[in-house]
Amino acid sequence: MSNEEFDQVEHPALEQLQSLGWEYLPGDQLSPPHSTQRKSLKEVVLESRLSDSIQRLNPWINQDNLRKVCRDLIQLPTSTLTEANQQVWQTMVQLISVEQDLGKGRKGQTVKIIDFDQPDNNQFLCTNQFKVEGINQNIIPDIILFVNGLPLAVIECKSPYTTNPMQSGINQLLRYANRRDPADHEGAEKLFHYNQMMISTHRDKARVGTISSRLEHYLEWKDPYPLQVSQLGDNPNSQQVLIAGMLEQNNFLDLIRNFIVFEPEEGRVIKKLARYQQFRSVHKTVHRLKTGPDRKQKGGIIWHTQGSGKSLSMVFLTIKIRRDPDLRDYKLVFITDRRQLHQQLTATFGRVQEETVYDAKSIRDLHQLLHSTTPDLITATVQKFQDRSLLDPNQPASDFRPNPSSKIVILCDEAHRTQYGTLGAFMNQVLPNAPKIAFTGTPLITTDKTRNEFGTYIDTYTIEQSVADGATVQILYEGRQPQTKVTGDSLDQLFNQYFAGYTNTDKERVKKRYGTQQAILEAPDRIKQICQDIVQHYRSVVQPNGFKAMIVTTSRRAAVTYKEMMDQIDAPESAVIVSGDHNDEKYLLPHTDPQKQKQQIEQFKQPLTESALSFVIVKDMLLTGFDAPICQVMYLDRKLMDHNLLQAIARVNRTRNRKSCGYIVDYYGLSDYLTEALEVFTSEDVKGALLSIEDEIPKLKARHTRCLQHFEGLDLNQTEDCIYLLKDEGKRQQFEIDFKNFCRQMEIVLPHPAANRFLPDLRLLGKICHGAKNRYRDPQLDIAAAGEKVKKLIQQHLETTGVDPKIPPIDLLAKDFKQQVDAHKTSRIRASEIEYAIRDHISVNLEQDPVYYQSLSQRLEEILQHHRDKWDLLEQKLMELRQEMETEREDAATQVGLPAIQMPFYNTLYHSVATSIDQPQLDDQTQQQVIDLIQELVPMIQTACSTVDFFNKDNEIKRVQRDIGRSLKINGFRDPKLITTVTTEFIELAKVKFS
Repeated sequence: MSNEEFDQVEHPALEQLQSLGWEYLPGDQLSPPHSTQRKSLKEVVLESRLSDSIQRLNPWINQDNLRKVCRDLIQLPTSTLTEANQQVWQTMVQLISVEQDLGKGRKGQTVKIIDFDQPDNNQFLCTNQFKVEGINQNIIPDIILFVNGLPLAVIECKSPYTTNPMQSGINQLLRYANRRDPADHEGAEKLFHYNQMMISTHRDKARVGTISSRLEHYLEWKDPYPLQVSQLGDNPNSQQVLIAGMLEQNNFLDLIRNFIVFEPEEGRVIKKLARYQQFRSVHKTVHRLKTGPDRKQKGGIIWHTQGSGKSLSMVFLTIKIRRDPDLRDYKLVFITDRRQLHQQLTATFGRVQEETVYDAKSIRDLHQLLHSTTPDLITATVQKFQDRSLLDPNQPASDFRPNPSSKIVILCDEAHRTQYGTLGAFMNQVLPNAPKIAFTGTPLITTDKTRNEFGTYIDTYTIEQSVADGATVQILYEGRQPQTKVTGDSLDQLFNQYFAGYTNTDKERVKKRYGTQQAILEAPDRIKQICQDIVQHYRSVVQPNGFKAMIVTTSRRAAVTYKEMMDQIDAPESAVIVSGDHNDEKYLLPHTDPQKQKQQIEQFKQPLTESALSFVIVKDMLLTGFDAPICQVMYLDRKLMDHNLLQAIARVNRTRNRKSCGYIVDYYGLSDYLTEALEVFTSEDVKGALLSIEDEIPKLKARHTRCLQHFEGLDLNQTEDCIYLLKDEGKRQQFEIDFKNFCRQMEIVLPHPAANRFLPDLRLLGKICHGAKNRYRDPQLDIAAAGEKVKKLIQQHLETTGVDPKIPPIDLLAKDFKQQVDAHKTSRIRASEIEYAIRDHISVNLEQDPVYYQSLSQRLEEILQHHRDKWDLLEQKLMELRQEMETEREDAATQVGLPAIQMPFYNTLYHSVATSIDQPQLDDQTQQQVIDLIQELVPMIQTACSTVDFFNKDNEIKRVQRDIGRSLKINGFRDPKLITTVTTEFIELAKVKFS
C-alpha cells in the first residue's frame, strides 16, 4: 500500500468512522498469532464478539442454543455466494428461532443477532489490513466493518493520484469476492457471505455496490440525510459524504434492515441496495405520514426520473412502514393504471414482504379488501375504482359505502394520468381520509404544481441529477432524413410524393379514410426508405457494441409495415409488439399473441450473442415501464408530447457496461415541436432530458486537445519519441485517463461526419498507447477498453503500419530477445525495452523466489542510477544483467548443491538468518547448517503438501509450522522473530511450489 493511499484515503476514513462511534483495532490485533479473536486466517467472523453480542441481546439463551446459533451463522451450508449472502441477511433481519423452555414449556424463542431498534446495543468495530486466507491466495482488504463480530462491509481504498483508481478498487473488490472468474478461486469468498456493502474510494470519489453489482452499478452516495452536506464542513469530499450518509450507525443498520432486496433478473438473483435518493425520499415520506396535520399534507409526490428506481422506492417505503411502530398496522393500497406495472409490483412485493400481498382481481374483490379491518397490503389497477352499479344495474351504488379509516395509505404509480379523472374522484369518495402518495418518473406540469390531486413534492430527483450520478445515461438526439419528416413541410407535397402511382380518386379515398398525415406515416415507400437508413445507422453505431433498438411507429399498421420492410432489406431480426383486439384484421394476428410477445421481450433483453432479436417495433406498448438496459437507440416515427415523450425516450437511458449514452434518432421531425412538446414543464425540471449530438462535438474537441498536450512539440508520427515521453508512470497514467476519455467521446460521436477530422490523431494516439503498453508492460494502457468502433479503427491502423496488436511484448528469456531488441533504431529505445522487460520478469516471478527477485530489483535500480542517460553503456549493462539472469539461478543451485526447487527456501532461510544476526554474509559453518536444514525441511513440506486438500486444513498447516520451528530451534536458530518469519514464508512458498 502506498503512503498516498493510506495518508489521503484509508487513514481519514478510519478517523471519520471513529468519530461516528466505531471502535478501531488494527487488523494484526485481530489475527493469529497476535490475537485469540481468530484461530486461523481462514476465519472471517470474530466468534467471541458474535457470541458475546448474542448473549447480551438475548440474556435468556442457554449455552447449547448460543453455540448452535453461532455455529449456524459461521458454518453455512455449501452454496453459491448469493445464496449464502441471502441466507445471512435473512437470518440477521428476519430473525431466527430456537427451541427453549423459559418457564412455560419448550417452544420457539426468537433470537436477535443485531438490535436494529437500538443501535447502541451492538458492537461496531472497524479494522484495516485484515488478512484473510483464500483457497489459492490471501487477501488483505483495506477496511472491514464488523457489527457484533460479523463482517458487514468492505472498503477498498486507492490513491487519488493513480490511474483509474475507482475502476481499480472495484476490480479488486470483485477479485476479493471471487466474482471475476469463480473457477480461478482468486479471492476469499467466505468473507463476502456476510457482506452488505462493497465500497471503493479514492477520497474524491466513493461508490458503493453489493456482491452482485457490476462496475456500472457502483454509485456515489451524495446526500448524508438526515444531515445536510453543509454540516460536514467546507467542501466535503465524496468519501466523507458517503461515510456520513451510509456508515453512521443508525443509517448503516437501517439500510441493511429496510433498504436491501434480492430480485431475479436476467436469469440470476441480484442483490439491490437503495440509492441515496430512495433512502431520503422514504424517510421524508414516513415523516410526513406521521406529522402531517391533515390528509392532504400527509400525502404528496415523489418525483424520481425514469430509470432511477421508482418501483423499488415503493417497495422500500412499504418495508419501512411495516417496521415503524406507529404505522405498521396501516392498510397499504397500491394503485397503478398499467397491467404490466401492476403485475411487476405484485410480484416484487410478494418476494420481499413477509406478508401476503392481496391482488384485487375484480371491483367486488377490491371493495371487500378495502373494508376489511386487517392491515393488508393490496395491489389494484385504478380502473377498479368504479361504481359497480354502472356495470350491473342490479347492484345498488350504496353497496360502496366509504371507509372512513385514516389508517389507510394510497400509493399511486404516476401523478398525472387517470387518477385525475372520475376514477380518481371515486377513489377519494371510497377512502375519504386516506393520505395519497404518488410516485412519478416525470415532473408535474407547471399548472399542477400548486393544484394537483396529491399535494406538494416530498422529494425530487431530476433527469440532470440522475445522469450526473451515473444512475442513467445521457440521451442524445439526432434528426435524420428531412425528406421523410412530416412536420414543417407541405403535407400535400409529401402525400403526392409517396402516392404518386395512385389515381386522384384513390388518393382522395386514402385521405378520407386515414387523413393526410397518417397516410404519409404509413406509406410503405417512405417506411422502406427509413428502414434502409435505420439499418445503416444501427450497424455502424449501435450493433458494434452489442446493443439493441426500438422502433416507435404511429400505428399498428405502420408497425407491421416496418417489419415487412425490414425483412425485405435483410435487416437484423425484428419483432412487432402491439396490443390486440377481438376485431383485429388478419395481418395483425401474428403480432398480438401475449405469450409470444412475452417470449420475444425476453429474447430482446438477452445479449446479441444469445439472441439475434435486435429490434422491437411498437406503437404504444413498452413505451412506459419497460426496462431493458441492452436497448441503446429509439428510432422515433410518431408524435409524442409532454409525459408521453419523457417516458418513451427513457427506454434508452438505462445503464449497462460500455453503454456511453442512449440515442433518439428522429424521423418524424421532433425538433420542429420540441419546445411545444415540453413547454408544460418548467425548464429546470426537463433540463438535460435531450441533448443534440451536435452538443457532443465541443467535448470531443476538448478531449482531443488534452491528449495532444501530452506530446507538445512532437509530431504524433514520431511514435518512439512519444512513447519515451510516457516513461514516467504519473505521466503515463494521466495520458491513459485522457486517451480513454477521448476514445469514449469518439465512440459517442462516430460515425457523425464531425468526428472525421479527429480520426488521424485517434489512430496515431492508439498506436502510441499500444506501444507504451508493450514497452512498459502496463495492462491499464489497453485499447481493448475502448468501444468496438474505436477499437476497430485503431487495430486497422496498427495492422497497416506493420504492428500486430495480438502479439505480446518481448519475453525477457525468449531466444530471439536480443534480435528483437536490436531491431529498434536507437540505444535509448533498446535500453528502455530491456529495462522494462526485466521489470516485468521480476514482477511476474516475484512470489516464486521473493529473496532472489528482490535482489534482482535492487541490482536493476543500481544500474539505472549509475548509468542514467548514458544510453550505449546502459544498454550494455542491462543486457549483461539479462544474460546473468539466464544462468545464475542454476549456477547458484549447483554451487550450493541443492535442487533448483529448493533454492527459494534456501534463499529465504539464508536471508532471514543473515538479517537476524545483522551480517550480509554467513560464515561457512552457518551456511552449511542452512543447507542441511533445507535438505531436511523441504522434502518434509513437499510430502505434507501432497495430502489431499492440505492448504484447507488448518491443523495440518499448524503441524508443519511447528515441525519447522522445532527444527530451527534444534539447529540453534532460536530467535522468535526469525522462527515466525521463516515458518510463515515457507508455507507461502509451499503454496506456490507444491499446491
